[in-house]
Amino acid sequence: MVRKILPRILPLYFFCDSALKITIYGSTLVKKVINNLAAVYGMPAIRNVEGTKQDQAIFQEISTSAGLPVKLKAASRYTKLLKTILIRPVWRNGKMDMDVLTGDILDVTTGDCPEDLRSVLITHYPESGKQDEVEFSYWTGEVFQRLDYQGNVILEEPNPYHVVPYVPCWDRCPLNDFWLAGGDDLINIQEAINEKLTDLLYVIRMQGFGVGWIRKKNQAGGQIGVNPGTLVELPEDGALGFESQQAPIKEILEAISFLITQAAVSNGLSVSTLSTKVVRESGLAKVQGQRELEELRRDDIILWKRYEEQLFQMIRTVWNVHNPARKIIASAVLKTDFSDPKPEISAKDQAETWEKEIGLGVISPIDVVMMKNQDLRTREEAATWLEKIKAENAKFRNTETSPTQT
Repeated sequence: MVRKILPRILPLYFFCDSALKITIYGSTLVKKVINNLAAVYGMPAIRNVEGTKQDQAIFQEISTSAGLPVKLKAASRYTKLLKTILIRPVWRNGKMDMDVLTGDILDVTTGDCPEDLRSVLITHYPESGKQDEVEFSYWTGEVFQRLDYQGNVILEEPNPYHVVPYVPCWDRCPLNDFWLAGGDDLINIQEAINEKLTDLLYVIRMQGFGVGWIRKKNQAGGQIGVNPGTLVELPEDGALGFESQQAPIKEILEAISFLITQAAVSNGLSVSTLSTKVVRESGLAKVQGQRELEELRRDDIILWKRYEEQLFQMIRTVWNVHNPARKIIASAVLKTDFSDPKPEISAKDQAETWEKEIGLGVISPIDVVMMKNQDLRTREEAATWLEKIKAENAKFRNTETSPTQT
């Protein structure tokens, strides 16, 4: 992206020959910010289907074949950046898959509200880049059509799902328009930072090195090549020197730092999130610095719980059409539990916290065991494991010889 945008901008500020000599450089600020903002899937979500054992087995099969955890995490990030995307459950090559579609290839019509999808048009761009090879897929609740680049119908067949098989996802609840305004402010800051980084490299190259000069009386100017072993004969009143310009490197770095700070603050991130300096923070300090992000994540969880429910309904519709002998029952529902990421604290602080909570009766040692060992699914398993650990500890405390000496 950087190498596509900056070459068009640089000739506006430099002569053509100079612009061609500039080294283009860009950072990935957008990716860093979006990854921090889209925290709803920061920890893997736990999905359970309330239905028959067959329903649960089918959904597990679909989750694996479609890569639901990975693709939904990517979908949440695209939604955070672009504000509006579509997710499509699709039956492909004899198994369920899932596509994440962005607005650059979509045209959508809606009914009385943005959530009422009436039709979706997808543009399929060929790898060859030829315009006459572009095709379109057109979906309504009644029909599916394949169109050529001129809009002529290549293929037409009834829609077997009887609904438009797409699930829209928004970064916030849409009020009037289907397409929410994107994160242009973040994109603009990214472009400004890339310009300044490119300026920095240019300044270092053009003004970071000095220029030698020789002055001779009554003699026209010219150039002379010298090296550390060269002696230069000067006439009377001649002079030799070395000029070094005051390159504004510090000012450029301060401007870049200011832009990065603005990007962090305007998006609810702490400045340390985008800093290259190592900052040691306690668990309490991290909690205080992430209050705004936590509120944002709670709002996102409400949205994505709804999207996951809608996605499950659409998955069931598509699956049942292609698997009439092995259907997901109509009463089956998906329950999604979004894990709550905890700020990292030291082992000493964590042990003291657990000890105080056990003393207050808030938790028991079994809860600690289950937090330490995620493979233990039930409290009974955790209790058995805890008794085993206690027995081993008692054995080694009562043994005079250490285990390494036996």
